[in-house]
Amino acid sequence: MKLDRIKSVVLWSIISAAFIGPGTITTALTAGAGFQLRLLWAVVFATLACIVLQEVSARVIISSGLTFGQCIEKKFKLRWLKWLVAFPVLLGCAAYEAGNILGAVSGLSLLLPGDGRWFTIAITISAACILWAGGSKFISTIMMALVAIMAAAFGVLAWRAEFTTGALLQHALIPALPAGSEWIALALVGTTIVPYNIFIGSAISKGTTIPFMRIGLTISVLVGGLVTACILLAGAHAGGFTSFGLLAEKLQADLGVWGSWVLGAGLSAAGFSSTLTAPYAASLIVNTVLGAESKRSTRLVWALVLLTGFCFGISNVKPIPVILTAQALNGLVLPLLTWFLILLVNDAHLVAVQHQHKKWYNGVLLLIFALTLFIGLNNVDKAIVSAFNLGSGNPMVVVIVAAVAVGLLVVQLFKGKVNVN
Repeated sequence: MKLDRIKSVVLWSIISAAFIGPGTITTALTAGAGFQLRLLWAVVFATLACIVLQEVSARVIISSGLTFGQCIEKKFKLRWLKWLVAFPVLLGCAAYEAGNILGAVSGLSLLLPGDGRWFTIAITISAACILWAGGSKFISTIMMALVAIMAAAFGVLAWRAEFTTGALLQHALIPALPAGSEWIALALVGTTIVPYNIFIGSAISKGTTIPFMRIGLTISVLVGGLVTACILLAGAHAGGFTSFGLLAEKLQADLGVWGSWVLGAGLSAAGFSSTLTAPYAASLIVNTVLGAESKRSTRLVWALVLLTGFCFGISNVKPIPVILTAQALNGLVLPLLTWFLILLVNDAHLVAVQHQHKKWYNGVLLLIFALTLFIGLNNVDKAIVSAFNLGSGNPMVVVIVAAVAVGLLVVQLFKGKVNVN
């Protein structure tokens, strides 16, 4: 029994490894440097919301015995819906892969002298070997090791920050939005709850039991949230963040040469974990959502994602139009996935009565849906503003559209006579 719990934690460690990438590190460091501990509550909320959505997704898969794509087909009777949710996430996996590789390169550059191009080649080859050789258990074990490195590295930096327990509890439990912090608070939530993690979670949950899934999922995501909080504390201690190189210099001045090494170890582990999970997630989406079950198809997909990231990374060119498109599309995918999950988990044909939740839990899911939709629409708005140089966004339109969508989902739930336990 104890061994099964350990195996479950190792299996689900891929989720925490997946959302702690260079983007999360940058966001958390910026939040800490700009607002000290005052946005720590956003990390706590995002972690709990991540657990809720991942648990719902896994519960649907385990109870129904179907893949995510099969569940969508059975519920909505529309095959094209699978492509609607899968394509933007696949595009995002490819578009962001260069950033993942370059994040790992930035970390290695703080540890070792050398040409960044050789680091890029080494990271890409290492990732390809792991993805070629491993199934979910092997990859999860690698991820567990990378999470351990991140936890140790950023834990040390957070420990050196020396904030009081009272201050930590206050800012972790009491929400506050200092002037100018609204978007960075949303970014902390958005970088923790990511669409492809839901697909990864639904894929690795197949064949497990709900109790063991909950144990492994909860522990691994809590560890991921703790690491994110430690990164925020490190940023608060540094007092400023503009680049990893300058932060390393500041840490080296404050803590000695090992401060730079610790940052390099944490950043390289985060970058490499995301370098692995983006192509791995893409292969799982093709397999469990689009139904391509052959090993050749899944290998082709992760190879294309990894190769795309390598090409942009080695040339140090950012595919800005592709990234903006991916940001806009993925901004809509997460709330769409949340909408689907709420309807799927309340369907008695997919989730057995003994696995259904209480009626009040739908209120929690609706709150998360509202927030993910607000974040998603805001990302779409920012992508449009950036693409067409419009100068400013339309926050009021975002709020109105989000409110209308939440109202429609509530009506849909009541019309469907959802779970009334």
